[in-house]
Amino acid sequence: MGDSEDLKLLAQLVLRGVLDRAAVESLMREAQAQKKKPLELAIAKGHFTRERLDFLRRVECEDVPELPGFDVQRVAGRGGTAIVVEAKEKKSGRTVAIKVLRRELEGDPKAKAAFLREAKLLIGLKHENVVAGEKVGAFQGRMVFLQEFVAGRSLQELLKDGQSFDEDQALYIVLQVARALRYLAQNGVVHRDVKPANVLITARNEVKLIDLGFASSMGEAPAEGGSPSPAAAETTVGTVAYISPEQARGQTDVDVRSDIYSLGATLYQLVVGELPFTGQDNQEVLAAQILASLSSEVLKSRKISPHMHYFIEKMMAKEREVRYQTPDELIADIEEQIRGKKTLEFRADGRDAELKKPFAPHEGFEELPPERRPIAPIVRRRKPR
Repeated sequence: MGDSEDLKLLAQLVLRGVLDRAAVESLMREAQAQKKKPLELAIAKGHFTRERLDFLRRVECEDVPELPGFDVQRVAGRGGTAIVVEAKEKKSGRTVAIKVLRRELEGDPKAKAAFLREAKLLIGLKHENVVAGEKVGAFQGRMVFLQEFVAGRSLQELLKDGQSFDEDQALYIVLQVARALRYLAQNGVVHRDVKPANVLITARNEVKLIDLGFASSMGEAPAEGGSPSPAAAETTVGTVAYISPEQARGQTDVDVRSDIYSLGATLYQLVVGELPFTGQDNQEVLAAQILASLSSEVLKSRKISPHMHYFIEKMMAKEREVRYQTPDELIADIEEQIRGKKTLEFRADGRDAELKKPFAPHEGFEELPPERRPIAPIVRRRKPR
């Protein structure tokens, strides 16, 4: 580790409360006088062991406990309420994901209840397109949740890296997420936070929907402390950019059609390369979700095909009665479109009309099943550093 990285780590140790500022300033002065590295001097003075320092480096100084039976490898993700670490189970050697509630929220009953609720919900769900939960408990006063580890990247990360998605790839992803939504709906669950950050893609093109922290039962309000509504403390532009108009209005009777809208907004971003609605702050974006129409000019300028235009328009219809009413309807249309047997045109009155000229089947998709092979790998392996 270089001197600049040492300094960065020391700063993080102060921010996380592992070392106090006075101790670090003293270490810096003494290390300079003795021409030693500050962290090596900290070990020599007993501030922490080398093993503890190595652990803190792996978790980037996040406040994560050392869990018995697991070797924590790295921080895999972080959010407003929890940190997710990649860990190896010593007994089996398998890799798992461990979600840890942030220490500052351990005294918050609402945050703890939402954490437990998500864990219990995921543990009861088993579907190939939904991340699996295993067990939840507490260690050293910290709440931890053991999950399936998905060796992939989120759509948000891929978009941020500038990766583009052609229409075949986008349809493939949306089809898998729609299957996850169908399964959740069958179990009476509304996800409420479908967005690129919550969709993981593996190098083998497996698609996993994650993070049920905002989920609720059909027709019921989300658990207190777990709503992406305008008034929620955790609401961000990244979330409101995808929520349905009924969520933006603060309605509590949302159902799977709200998730379909959010999936439509995700599809829009995949094929257009930008968000459907933007603004200076959350309130502007929320207002646009409720009042603004999608820009046909933007869709035309990106040379979006008529069938893709149809999917986006129908999934993101302002009135939920006009949208796809169930994931089954959406899945059926995508599968038929992939096979080249169905072409559609969106109409604002909710009635669908057939286009005269059919589209050719998409190259690279198998006839049966159509959803299993996109025309190219969606996630390309990164070159090792």
